Amino acid sequence: MNSVIEFLGITVPLYGIFYYLGIFFAALTAFFLSRKKIPAYDLVCSSVYSVLGGVAGAKLLFLAVSFPEIIALNIPITALIKGGFVFYGGLFGGMAGLLFYCRKFRLPFWDYASLYSVVLPLGHAFGRVGCHFAGCCYGGPYDGPFSVCYKESMGATPLGVPLFPVQLLESVLLLILFLILLFVYQRQKGGEKQIAAGLYGVLYALLRFSLEFLRADDERGAFWIFSTSQWISLFLFLFGLFILFFLGKKTKYRT
Repeated sequence: MNSVIEFLGITVPLYGIFYYLGIFFAALTAFFLSRKKIPAYDLVCSSVYSVLGGVAGAKLLFLAVSFPEIIALNIPITALIKGGFVFYGGLFGGMAGLLFYCRKFRLPFWDYASLYSVVLPLGHAFGRVGCHFAGCCYGGPYDGPFSVCYKESMGATPLGVPLFPVQLLESVLLLILFLILLFVYQRQKGGEKQIAAGLYGVLYALLRFSLEFLRADDERGAFWIFSTSQWISLFLFLFGLFILFFLGKKTKYRT
């Protein structure tokens, strides 16, 4: 499979196309969900802060965990600029950007965090399809239904070897997570604004921790018996529980 398409004589990476499609559909969904709850101006501005923080965080974590492979493979700077993002870095970077905006303009953080927690899996689902075409975040050897072989890749993806399409499986599971969170968000009450955010942390952490066993991209890093992402998933799971059961009680009390 190819990672690019030709359009009017221009080579367009499919990774980038799905990346921006994810941002577009997540933003569009956020706009419709936030009507009468969050001013459109603040929604746009907060999303800019979140996206900038997310891109910076995703790139920095990628460079941190992949530095040995980048040096060993002598990956050019142009390739590093075009691709190479780690989702968890983007998640925490985006959260930091959103928190900064809400603190700066004295806005209710959990109103925004809950909304973004709902649409994030939708955008992430598109992003994982982009990963599928780019060959990053690849699965282990698998010669069964829906297996995929790459004939070119920007990184260390095995070429000509049937692999498990773990990126597409995660994309489907993310869409299911989006529907679950959408259902919860639309039924939240005034004192329960943090529920969607906490539930996202718990459910995505479980999803990601499990899928890591199907991945084979060792460049993402590992420590002891778990990958870097699995350790982060454990932290996110505990943080999600903290939001649900500790912050939830405080929010209800204040309400």
